Amino acid sequence: MMLTLKSVFEVNKRYIAHSLRNLKGSKLAMLENSEFTIDQRLLSVRNTYVVKDKFGQQLGFIKQEFVSWGPKFWFEDNAGVHLGEVDGKVVTVHHEYEIKDKDGQVRARVKKKILKLFGSEWWMEDPDGKELARINGNIVHHTYDITAPDKTVIAKVHLNWATIRDEYCIEIVKPDFNPLLVLGYAIAMDHVEHQDRSSVGKGARVITKLLGH
Repeated sequence: MMLTLKSVFEVNKRYIAHSLRNLKGSKLAMLENSEFTIDQRLLSVRNTYVVKDKFGQQLGFIKQEFVSWGPKFWFEDNAGVHLGEVDGKVVTVHHEYEIKDKDGQVRARVKKKILKLFGSEWWMEDPDGKELARINGNIVHHTYDITAPDKTVIAKVHLNWATIRDEYCIEIVKPDFNPLLVLGYAIAMDHVEHQDRSSVGKGARVITKLLGH
């Protein structure tokens, strides 16, 4: 029996609706996203960051090792699969962090000049020493742009004042830039710029957020 045009249309409509439901319910892998929310768990045993997508769905974690020669963080998804790491060390003239992929290959190095009178100077280099990006904005308050040498914006970072926790949002606006490098860049800077914050300072910040200022 031949299908009528109406029956063919109904079959196609049901197929499209089913496909759209599956697409809406699916979730991109952690490093396939371009927008992230980074939530630092202040009361956790180790320094832990929860990584979420723009809808608030948890994608994975960035965790710091208890004991290591220099600060070390690793990326993992919700299933515990290793996605990459950030290895830090302190040298004579600057802080330096290596961002490595899941196979341990260095993809970039993040550096901060220590001997600087005013503010902070951060930059990122590829494994051959070529500059990839710099920071423009307020690092301490998580409000800055990551910009390429040609001044185009790679990613935007801003603090989420809607929460009382240390939570900030990252939006990658350059589609061909590796999200691992942006996340590693942000975590390295967060660790260095905020590692000396006292509990009093954190408490004052929580009060400020609660008051809406």
